Amino acid sequence: MNCYDCAPDHASNAAVAICRNCGAALCHEHARSTPETVVRVHGVGKSTLPELARRIVCTVCRNTQPA
Repeated sequence: MNCYDCAPDHASNAAVAICRNCGAALCHEHARSTPETVVRVHGVGKSTLPELARRIVCTVCRNTQPA
């Protein structure tokens, strides 16, 4: 699978990830890692984990997220 964002430039870079929001295939150059709080619903008590997880998104979806 090739990177969706590289296609308009007629480049065929191998995809290394999929955008979590829009599902586009991404190469290393276009993939962005953003932090995400992990929530687990399991009875009563604390439902979030202390460490953040990674969320891989494309440059378009990253730019639409609030800072």
